[in-house]
Amino acid sequence: MKTLSPELTAQLDQLLEPSRRSDEPGYVVGVARDGQALYRRATGLASIELNVGNTPATRMRIGSVSKQFTGLAVMLLVEDSKLELERPVRDYLGDLDGPNGRPTLRQLLNHAGGVRDALEGAAFFLTEGLFPQIPAGVTHQWSSRFSEGNFAPGERWCYSNYGYMLLSLVIEKVSGLSLAEFFRRRLFEPLGMVDSELFPNDMQLSPGLATSHIRQADGRYRRGIYPSEELVGGGGIVSTVDDMLRWSANLRERRLGTPATWAEMLRPPRFSNGSEHHYGFGIMCQQHRGLDLLWHAGSTLGSTATLLCFPTQGLDIAIMANRSDSDPTGLALRIADAVLADCVGPPKRHAEAAGREALMGHYYSPASRRLLSMRAHEGRLLCAFNAIPECLLREEDGVLLGDTGAGALSLRHGAGSPVTHLEAQLCGYPETYARLAEPPPEATELAGALLGEYRMTDFGTPVEIILEQGRLYIDLRSRYRPCRVALTPLSGDVLVYNASIGGTPVQGTITLDRHDGRVSGFFFNTQKTWNLRFTRP
Repeated sequence: MKTLSPELTAQLDQLLEPSRRSDEPGYVVGVARDGQALYRRATGLASIELNVGNTPATRMRIGSVSKQFTGLAVMLLVEDSKLELERPVRDYLGDLDGPNGRPTLRQLLNHAGGVRDALEGAAFFLTEGLFPQIPAGVTHQWSSRFSEGNFAPGERWCYSNYGYMLLSLVIEKVSGLSLAEFFRRRLFEPLGMVDSELFPNDMQLSPGLATSHIRQADGRYRRGIYPSEELVGGGGIVSTVDDMLRWSANLRERRLGTPATWAEMLRPPRFSNGSEHHYGFGIMCQQHRGLDLLWHAGSTLGSTATLLCFPTQGLDIAIMANRSDSDPTGLALRIADAVLADCVGPPKRHAEAAGREALMGHYYSPASRRLLSMRAHEGRLLCAFNAIPECLLREEDGVLLGDTGAGALSLRHGAGSPVTHLEAQLCGYPETYARLAEPPPEATELAGALLGEYRMTDFGTPVEIILEQGRLYIDLRSRYRPCRVALTPLSGDVLVYNASIGGTPVQGTITLDRHDGRVSGFFFNTQKTWNLRFTRP
């Protein structure tokens, strides 16, 4: 029987020590080797309200780790000759007559479909700023109205929860079962995952499920509730660490699915320009310190999770947290480094910020209307597209490299102080980013050209840009209470959008569209929604 040494057990316990609190939510951690559980721990509270502690049996949301379940579900239907990966999704969902119907099932599984997600990109406006529970079916109804996608299917990579919602609908359509029932019959029961289920609505109650907690600026927590009633194949599963370790063992042993299925699950997508990505069907296929790693992380509002599988070493690590201020992936990697200390290679060296002060600042590409920002954090160099998410950069042979929410990135920069431009390749596509002039203009300088009403082109939804006490805002015109999102100018044409959903920050950019010297509209960009157009009436 395999066990951890007392020294290693103490080392893992020490990693969890900061979360051993009796007044805050916490973590549930499971570690297994060759299918045998070696370490199971729980910290913090499952419910602050009830003062109930987490245990290894506590169920939590696993967020986007659910996507690999959806990927295998699709492949089981391929094995059943009910689905074909190269057929467009509109062949299975007849109501998709716009751009969201063009991607193939493979492209949706790989996040290469370019589909727009109304819930992520536009619901700030569609729900009048209050973001209530959006009824089941409405996200699909809204998203079907988009006249354009983020990009042509197969051209690039952009993480898309809506793509996995479409796959969920396809599974239900061709199987004749609800997604929850398909998961239960074809995935959970065969693997003995008795404590797992698809749970699409946070307004419902489920036994043994921890409360999700969102940390506020004052340090207190509020309840996390996902703003849709259909958190399905992109992030709807709740589970326990024991069940997740059973699932991770299946990633290695492949009890479910043929060899051909697993070859497809792990195949890197190839874009139309020939470049590749590391994202399979809901599975990141990368390396950590020289070791092959299959993994995925997930989050909803107030819950996070990660699953790491080192197939060659037979190591599985599952971590879930019922708090927004958590880093399960970072914790899991530190656990892996400790358990695999005798075989891991040297750690990846991140680019240091010292000596790169000339790089710091904001850069903009008029071609894609994308903002690229460079800054220092704890001595390391970070970059971000469209304000978030940020990624750490590393340097190899004079090139800065990183993995962003828009795909693999490589950066070169010229000489000078400050650096005037960056040459970037994102998903293999070259693009030049020019530094935005500093200091940025004052809001009052832009107000004369900006103020007024705008409408989302595909929906006709009105918003208004206003000036209040010297600051610019988008007024979402809520009929219930004022709902204004701050805009921070970075240049005469680029502004950062700072919003919040349930206390969770949401950022993006607004770039102005000018014709004959007049602002005729703007383009709204987030991590997952690109160039959503608003025009003046």
